Amino acid sequence: MSIPVFKPSIKRRDMHSVLSCLVTDVIGPAVIADDLVATVAGELGHEGGGALREYVRAIDLTILALGLKEGDRAVLSPLAPGAYRRAFEDRGIVPVFADVKEEDACLDPLSVAGRMTEDVRVIFVHAPLGRVPDMTALADFGVPIVGDIGEALGATDGNAELGSAGRYVLLPMETNGIATSGGGTLVLAKDKPALTALNAAAEPLTGDAFLPDLNASLGLVQWREYPHALEARDIIAEVYRQALMKGRHRTLAEPDGEARAVPFSFPVVLSSGMNEVRKYARKKGVETVPAFFGGVMEGYPEAEEHCPGAKTLMMSTLLFPLYPTLGKKNVQLTAKVLSTLP
Repeated sequence: MSIPVFKPSIKRRDMHSVLSCLVTDVIGPAVIADDLVATVAGELGHEGGGALREYVRAIDLTILALGLKEGDRAVLSPLAPGAYRRAFEDRGIVPVFADVKEEDACLDPLSVAGRMTEDVRVIFVHAPLGRVPDMTALADFGVPIVGDIGEALGATDGNAELGSAGRYVLLPMETNGIATSGGGTLVLAKDKPALTALNAAAEPLTGDAFLPDLNASLGLVQWREYPHALEARDIIAEVYRQALMKGRHRTLAEPDGEARAVPFSFPVVLSSGMNEVRKYARKKGVETVPAFFGGVMEGYPEAEEHCPGAKTLMMSTLLFPLYPTLGKKNVQLTAKVLSTLP
């Protein structure tokens, strides 16, 4: 059996919280979901927020909270998840694609500067594969920032946790996340005015739009444990980096200085054909997936024209298995494959 690229890192003790929720007879949106939001918001330095069932709905809610209207323009990385395409199209938001830095796949402030116009209302900053965008430089453009830290939970910019600076923060807690609630996304507001706007935008939503307590109970225990999960991920990532150095491919760069990236997965930027490498890894029992296929770029052909760096990374970056429950034997096998990639 091949080693899968992703596997939910849920342990038996994590399920105790879920079982406790089941016996209360309250599994819909209620107290535990509120506790999850309050806990995460407090630790990230935000005023509060809400927990939504769907990632697209969470993006949509930030659009409404920001007061964006049809035809408004928003800067976005072409490597952001495909959910942004649906959310933008539903509200008529016009994406303004800025290129990324090829070394780390993060939004390039120089490219953003070249794409900024007076009618750009917001910058959505997706932190790709645990890397750390330059939030300070992006904040200098003077428009609201929405940080998406679903793949970078625990990353820091050298001063604080990534996500602390945005007016709104999106934290998807999907099954492949560093901390999972089995689905759902938190939307956090930086201050009281932002929270007031968020609550007003959420007022028309019905109960089925919000994260059930059953999911939130898992999310809460995962949130408390994710620093330990990061320690295990860091150890595996270092083994992989050493193995990859023996070949001719590279991984995405780590940030300079005191900033800290996190190993959401293990990206390999290839210097040879993707199909050949995938076939080789599969033959050795290791599954891979293209890192950025299915992202927002595929829905907007014009993004390729403006963003050659993003196009290059989309066509050349593969993800290899990396998660805390991988096991020593599987880590060693994957490392061996990484060191011998064609």
